[in-house]
Amino acid sequence: MRLKEGWMLTEIAGEYVAVPTSESAKTFRGIVRLNETCKDIWEGLQKGWTENEIARHLVETYDGVDMEQAEQAVRSVVEKLKSEGLLVE
Repeated sequence: MRLKEGWMLTEIAGEYVAVPTSESAKTFRGIVRLNETCKDIWEGLQKGWTENEIARHLVETYDGVDMEQAEQAVRSVVEKLKSEGLLVE
């Protein structure tokens, strides 16, 4: 699973946003606001990491986050991105 082509992740005024470009801008109107954790999950998906690899990265990055919490966060974000049509198999 990976993110659809045509998205740019950027930071604007201290907030992370994903902005559709090219063909994606024709079908998705608006932007996607991301918190720090969502940004890390987005970047993991961009790199082609599996959900498990992304969860391990979150555990290594954030103090006090265990694997179960990280897996739940990844599942939640992935399901939201799928429902918005931003992921492809």
